Amino acid sequence: MEVIDENLIVNMYANDQLSAAQISEFIHISISKVVRILQKNNVEKRNMSEAITQLNITKFHKVPFQLKSALSAIENDLKITGIMLYWGEGAKTGNTLKLANSDPTMIRVFLLFMRRICGVDEKRIKMIIHIYPDQEKDFLESFWSRVANIELNNFYKTQILKGKKGTYKKKSIYGTATIQYSDKKLLQQLLRWIEDYKMGFLR
Repeated sequence: MEVIDENLIVNMYANDQLSAAQISEFIHISISKVVRILQKNNVEKRNMSEAITQLNITKFHKVPFQLKSALSAIENDLKITGIMLYWGEGAKTGNTLKLANSDPTMIRVFLLFMRRICGVDEKRIKMIIHIYPDQEKDFLESFWSRVANIELNNFYKTQILKGKKGTYKKKSIYGTATIQYSDKKLLQQLLRWIEDYKMGFLR
């Protein structure tokens, strides 16, 4: 009969932050047996939010965001600006931050907020652009890549607004760019900041 190293299992869960399923796969025992060993050794179970976060880190290698705490006066202004931009232009539901605009400066400022204040993982910043049929796709993809400092391989497929004749082309000569960042916790943090400012304004 194979001897199971319970200390190894406890260490993998508590210190290496692996899930019960990952441990099960790694040492070839059932998930239920891993769970029983953890319970036997009084290892506190992670809640769902913690479990998802650790799974993203250990299995999918998603680096968590790191909010900057000590802000200079300029950085505090940037934080407020980013929050206000998201309040006005950002998606408030789902699990992903989404902010769309046709103004390159607005996109650049919001990304500065995400990078400097929110400490996001650069590799997880995605962009998608929407353009009119009479606009040059390659040129605009290159343009937004430079504006946002995002590699083209982090772009989703460009969407062409079929059936549109460019009535509003003068208002969006660069099309519309959408920044996307899939992180429910960061979205929730942004929404909390927005609520804090709402309450502050209405006092």
